[in-house]
Order: sequence, then structure tokens, then C-alpha cells
Amino acid sequence: MDTSTLENIAEDYISHRLQRCGMLVAKPKNDRLGTDLMVFDEINDGVKFCRVQAKGRSFASSGKTNIKIPIDYVTNGFVLFLYLEVSEKEFDSEAKLYIFFPQEINQWKSTPGDEYQLNLSLSNYEGKLRRHHCDSQKIEQLKKVIRSAEVLGEFRRMAVITANQLEEGDTQTAHFTVKE
Repeated sequence: MDTSTLENIAEDYISHRLQRCGMLVAKPKNDRLGTDLMVFDEINDGVKFCRVQAKGRSFASSGKTNIKIPIDYVTNGFVLFLYLEVSEKEFDSEAKLYIFFPQEINQWKSTPGDEYQLNLSLSNYEGKLRRHHCDSQKIEQLKKVIRSAEVLGEFRRMAVITANQLEEGDTQTAHFTVKE
């Protein structure tokens, strides 16, 4: 399966699961700092959120896959969801959902390209991912991450990235300002 198709399926599935848990999900119109989705516990004054990167993976024909995350994406307000298809069969595919919090991603192997990398294979993924399986306890942990998020810091990081890209000739327009 085309990786972009699998990434779209992953985003939709993750969004669906989070909404079923009562969380609010927004899809940014651009991808800054790996932000595929923004997740809110509630919307009110001083709203807090976390940035979600959605990864879709399968083992394809090689029986292996990996996940790479740029080190500078990983902050206290960043969470990675992994949608993993274990079988390539169209109707028999077994999809599993895993969640990784910043302190867990920080333990992955770092590459010379300033990325964290997690390698998986059909023979080892269950053992490596067992404690990351997305369940009600992990959703409660996600809500705690959101409630303790440093909102201004996350918005500032996204604003600086956007401003830098605009200076480099990116034609997208920034539609927010950050006030201290």
C-alpha cells in the first residue's frame, strides 16, 4: 500500500478513536513540527492542547519497518500515535494502535540525522510495543499531558517555525500571533 494512503488512514483512524473518547481533534492546514493533528481535552479560556504526529506503518514484504521523528519535534506537548497494519490482506488486515509520549520517544536510538528511530519487525513488534498499546489508561495519560501543556511555549514554537518559513519564501500565511 502507498505510504501516503496509509498515513491518511492512520490520521482518520486516530482522529476517530480520540473523538470517541470525548476529545476534540483539529487538523491544521499545514504541518509544523510534525503536527498532523491537534488534540484538546476541552475548549475554554487558556485552552491547552497537544501536538499529535500520526504514523501509519505496515510490515510490507520485508517484514520490517521503522519510525523516525526529528529530535526537535519532541517536546512535552508532543505525542506520537502509531497505526500499525500487521497484514497486507485487504479485508483481513489487523490494525493496532499505539501511543508514545515524549519521555518514551527520547529513549529511542538517535541517528546521525538528528532523529529518533524505532525499528520494528514482524518477529519483535509485539514485545517492543506491548506497553504502548492505546487503551483507556493511555487516553487518561494523554489528557494529563494536555492539562499540563505549556500552551504559550507550544504556540511560540509553531509561530517561530511559521515565521521562519515565511521569511524563506513559503507562500502560506500565518494567521495567529503570540502574546506574552
